[in-house]
Order: sequence, then structure tokens, then C-alpha cells
Amino acid sequence: MSKLIEGFFPFSFNLGRKTVNRFLFLKKHEGEEKLRPSDRTLFIINVPQFFNESCLSNLFQEYGVIERTYIQMKPSSGEVPSDKSKFFGPHSLELGCKVAYVVFKHPDSLEKVFEVNDTKTVSKELFAINIGKHKFIDDYNNSFIDTRQLQEEIASFMKEYDTNVENEKQQEKEKEEPNEEGWVTISKFSKKSKIPRVEGVNKKILYKMKAAQSKQTKLAFYKNQLPIGNLNHFKFIVKRKDFWLHCIVRPVADWGFQRQLQWAVVCHDLVGFVFRTSGNPSASSAHFSALLPLVL
Repeated sequence: MSKLIEGFFPFSFNLGRKTVNRFLFLKKHEGEEKLRPSDRTLFIINVPQFFNESCLSNLFQEYGVIERTYIQMKPSSGEVPSDKSKFFGPHSLELGCKVAYVVFKHPDSLEKVFEVNDTKTVSKELFAINIGKHKFIDDYNNSFIDTRQLQEEIASFMKEYDTNVENEKQQEKEKEEPNEEGWVTISKFSKKSKIPRVEGVNKKILYKMKAAQSKQTKLAFYKNQLPIGNLNHFKFIVKRKDFWLHCIVRPVADWGFQRQLQWAVVCHDLVGFVFRTSGNPSASSAHFSALLPLVL
């Protein structure tokens, strides 16, 4: 048995005659997992990038029956990581040395591996597709997307998603049933209570809407809103001919010329003031000319 290096057993191999020896570093897998039991699983580091499962099987099959082999970029615990989707999800570039797990059928196979002292040979035919032009051709062919497989994967994913949503809804509905003490659990699938749209409620809603609208119109956020509002109100009063006829024109007609002239000057000043504050002083004379026949 070779000397351990930082807890790892050095396992020597080469790729044929006239090639240098390389090393895999082995140790017993730590951790109780269903697919990788510690008493039957061999943990391997420094696995070359071009190695595949056939290479590992070729190296270790003489020491016992192999059930499963896993090759991945980093060590893991728990479930064995796998690419569930061929088309979606993050796919990291597999560059550099990897790690591997070899699961034997019997525990004594591990002891046989740790007793090896000679150098094993891996045939190049086992990994030829992973190097050189063969790797380039394989990568190029895999770059094209098979639309049929893509559609099948999408349909399978959506079916699984819909099933999970229905199961979640069913579980939440079961929680909404009152318990022994009468308490009910509210979930995100619970129906929200709606306001009964009776006549009284409708009137209350309309009243609040009108109150909010009237309050909003009274607000003068900008400085020019107040003069513009006054101008609009003044225009509205001008259109009320009955107001002018009954309240102003007829009484003024009974006045003397001097008093009528004074009243015209007052109206001119009033109109000019309103339009100056509205930002349109040039319009005051024109509007006064239009109002003068009504006043006089």
C-alpha cells in the first residue's frame, strides 16, 4: 500500500506505452447517502478533463462490481447534482480537473483498491471522442437545438408545474378547514371578501368620490392656477346675460352720463386686472371693448 498524501491514496495510471505516469487521489467517501453509501463509495480527485465514466470503469472494475459512477466539477453532499434541462438553466464550462464517485456493490472492493501498488493503463479509445477533432465535431453537433426535444421538455415542465400548483392549492384548501377550536388558516389561495354593492354602499362611495374630486379642484399647487381659476370664473359670469341685464345694465341705464363713464372706467380696470394676473395683459383692451356695449 502506497503512502497516504494528506489523507488521499495515490493511484498511478498512464495512457499507454511511452507516456508519463499520472495520479488519481482516492479516499473513502464520507457521509451517509442513499445513492453513495460511505462503506461502498470511492471518492476520487484530480480526474483529467477528458476522463469519462468508461475510463473509471476500466480502471476499477477488476476490484469489484461497479453499480454507479459520477463525474462532476466539485464535490457535493446530499442528492447527486444533475443537469435536469438540456436547453435551460445555467450550464457551467467543464474546464480543469474534476472529481468522481465510484460506487461498488460490495464493501470489500474498497479495500482491494487501496492495496494496489502497480500502474494501470487506460486505453485511448475510451476517451478519444473527448479530445482533439472528435471533441470539436461533437461540440459543433450539440450546438444545434432539436426543436422536437425542446418542445417535449417544455411540455413536460409545464405539466409538472401545473401538477405542483394544483397540489399546493389542494393542500392550502385543506388547511382552510376549521380546526377543533374553530380557527381557520388563511392562505394566498383564499378568496378575498368582497364589499356588498347595495344601494347604501353605492351612495357612500359616490359621496366620497365627489368629496375627493371637489377637494382636489380647490388645491392650487402652482402659482398660476389661482389667477386662471379666477379668469375662468369671470368668463362664466360674462356669459350669464341675464345677470348683466337684470343686475347691472338696467340700473346703469338710469344713471347720468358722468356716473356711467365712471362705471366704465371701473369695469376697464377690473377686466385689466383679471387678465394681467392671468398672464395675458394684451387681451384686456379687447375684452373691455366687447363688454363696453353691455355696460353702457
